Amino acid sequence: MKMFFVNVFLLCSLCAAQLSEVSQPEPLKRVKIGHSATIKCFIKSASVKRMWYKVTTGRKLQLVVKTNSQYNVREFSDEFVNRSSVKFDMTNNHLTINKTSWEDVGTYFCGVLHISEVQFGSGTFLMLTGAKTISGSVIQQPESKSVRSGDSVTLSCSLHSAQCTAELTSFMWLKNSDHSAPEMIYCSDNKNNISQRTDRGRTTCENNFVVRSRDDAGVYYCAVNACGQILLGNGTRINYEKEMPVVRQTLKACH
Repeated sequence: MKMFFVNVFLLCSLCAAQLSEVSQPEPLKRVKIGHSATIKCFIKSASVKRMWYKVTTGRKLQLVVKTNSQYNVREFSDEFVNRSSVKFDMTNNHLTINKTSWEDVGTYFCGVLHISEVQFGSGTFLMLTGAKTISGSVIQQPESKSVRSGDSVTLSCSLHSAQCTAELTSFMWLKNSDHSAPEMIYCSDNKNNISQRTDRGRTTCENNFVVRSRDDAGVYYCAVNACGQILLGNGTRINYEKEMPVVRQTLKACH
């Protein structure tokens, strides 16, 4: 199963992230759209004030719920109030979302409040899959690429299908690295970013994504929402080459 990761710097303005206090054992939670999803969180401390935050497309931070286990209080944001629940005790703080929709895709962070700082878990990315299977395939290019620091790389993702056109297709790019929490880095809400061509009754929809930062080494996955079904590419690994120091030799004249 593919693992996908979001940069934890998005939460630094809220916390000093000490991950030892909060454990989220599932980096990726994958359920069918419309089904319920339970995202697990385990707390090692005795903190009574806890919360869940969501990082959405565009790297926006959204409060899901605040809880107080001492008074058994749950305060949900408007978007989640009628379809979510939290089950908590001394060590658990599990979030359940009922009847999931495409808007629920994102990374969920479980946190606890300690006096003046919030400590978060490593995050769980919620990926939804369609209830129906379509005939199609996703191709990512290139499979891997080694580049020098500062160079840009264009990643290509194509969907070949006999059923879905660009109007019914959207692309999402996700990143997996060894030193960050779950990340969804781009979503093609604008259909102008998707090119389409038809050949022998099959439609090809394509989206390109440019990686520019020198610190963006990792594996990039393309996720395509085609007619309500999520299809995943095989991933593209980006490696950044370290610049070799210039070795200068001084030649001594022979006498």
